[in-house]
Amino acid sequence: MTRLTPTPQHPAPPARQPGERRPGVFVPQHVLAAACCLLAGAVADLLVWLIPAVWPPVGAGIAVTGLAVALYGLWHNRHRR
Repeated sequence: MTRLTPTPQHPAPPARQPGERRPGVFVPQHVLAAACCLLAGAVADLLVWLIPAVWPPVGAGIAVTGLAVALYGLWHNRHRR
């Protein structure tokens, strides 16, 4: 009869404190939002430069995006007052 030996258990990772960051690269949320806005602006510039007839839809898209970013900022900061 063979006896099974128990496999060693890995110790549980230590509990993180509420404000403690995880290991790895940390990119703040506002940096990602700003990068997305800049990328959208660059794409809009390229489209308007290549095809001038697309300016009205791109202008409307920029206006809607600006409104969405403003509303996001208001919603995100609603508890910080």
